[in-house]
Amino acid sequence: MTLILPGVEIQVVKEIVVGQLNPAGIFGLIGITQDNADGTPKPLERASSYKALKDFFGKAIDFTIPEAKQAFQNGISDVVVSPVHSSTAQAAKLDLNDEKGNKMAVLTARARGIWGNKIVAKVKGKMDDEGKMTMFSIAVKYADASEFFDNLAVNQGDDRFYGDIINARSDLINVEPVIQKGGGKGKDAKSTAVQIPADLETTLSGGKDPGAADYENALSKLESEDDVDIVAASIHKWDDKGLAKKVHAAIEAHCSMMSVNCFNRIGFGEAPPSKIFSSEKEEVDHICKQTNTLSSDRFVYIAPHGALGAVVGLVGNLNYFESPTFKTLSGITGLERKYSPSSLKKLLTSRILPLEVKKGRGIIVEKGIATSSEQISVQRVADRSVRGTKMIGDLFIGTLNNMTGRAALKEKITEFFIQMEKDGGIVPNADGSDPAYKVDVYATDDDISKGIVRVDIAVRPVRAIDYIYGTILVRA
Repeated sequence: MTLILPGVEIQVVKEIVVGQLNPAGIFGLIGITQDNADGTPKPLERASSYKALKDFFGKAIDFTIPEAKQAFQNGISDVVVSPVHSSTAQAAKLDLNDEKGNKMAVLTARARGIWGNKIVAKVKGKMDDEGKMTMFSIAVKYADASEFFDNLAVNQGDDRFYGDIINARSDLINVEPVIQKGGGKGKDAKSTAVQIPADLETTLSGGKDPGAADYENALSKLESEDDVDIVAASIHKWDDKGLAKKVHAAIEAHCSMMSVNCFNRIGFGEAPPSKIFSSEKEEVDHICKQTNTLSSDRFVYIAPHGALGAVVGLVGNLNYFESPTFKTLSGITGLERKYSPSSLKKLLTSRILPLEVKKGRGIIVEKGIATSSEQISVQRVADRSVRGTKMIGDLFIGTLNNMTGRAALKEKITEFFIQMEKDGGIVPNADGSDPAYKVDVYATDDDISKGIVRVDIAVRPVRAIDYIYGTILVRA
């Protein structure tokens, strides 16, 4: 306002304060999860502990998305899981029949997918205290996970009723009893009135996985999670090599698209299981071909199979400027394939991130590179620069129509890169003649007429030193 009477007018103008940039290393993971109890699909969920993730998605996440546990074991701070939904995917099942062939129960894998086809169920009848065959046991096994339920009763309401016991305690299966007439209820009911299931040992069957389009739909939901900067998928159908290739390509495209919008992220994928190949040579040749069509700063291909979550957890736990090269992985007891030195060299020259068992160090990342040969840490530094610049720039929109506003923007961006240099993320050149960063904020008259301010930035990311060449002079 304009003063009429003599006096003092004071206008308070607050300085723009830049908040803290969200931490790097937020893992966006897509995979199969359990449905809700009513059969509806689970929504996307973010968690900072594996327990919280398992409480939300259910017990089967140990088997359907093992990468989540591996990531937390290696220090990841947050995991965002986007469930893969599909109307065509099915859960593996097994009918339990009595000796007369009457169906008495259906065992069902806790979640949809072909993983359930590998669950082995063993049913065996046993005698009660009166010597009558009225009780039974069920043992289920999947990979290294085993469960055993003994002294099960068939009568609904009995303290040992198999439906209550298995559904409350099993991580692998649910059971749906087919209640027969004459069984009665309660502890005193005559269990002889209902037949126990016939002995058997077989696998569940009928499980079907989602398709590539279903994975892409789950991937698209991660677009709303701005903090995510690492992306991967949990895949089970490796006998269909085309599925993995399509999913990996979709992840790379997703990361590239999000990076254009300043939500920079890097995708990770892994090689198929070694057991589907007849030899190490066949496996290595297949893996090396993948980067012919998938060469990108935004995709990392890991070999051998089985350690995707561990590598992602390691990368996410490191400072954004630290290289995973020669860093040790946790939570995995061995590698599916121990590559020969010649195979390791071939994988590296084909821009694959290989893992190796190193005496005295454990299982390590041989060299942390993307499929373009760029160091992962260098790309993460560049991504950090983009995210920081965008965060600052958003705060100044609408205030840049004069020199003061543009100078303030330059000052805040410069402060951000000063801190990156102090952290060790960017460095001057080897002899110190070129600085770690350069910032310029400007606008021509034509730019101003169009509402444009230009920001030119140059940064020099710190690079990992992966090789040491020594010279030893032997004196006489």
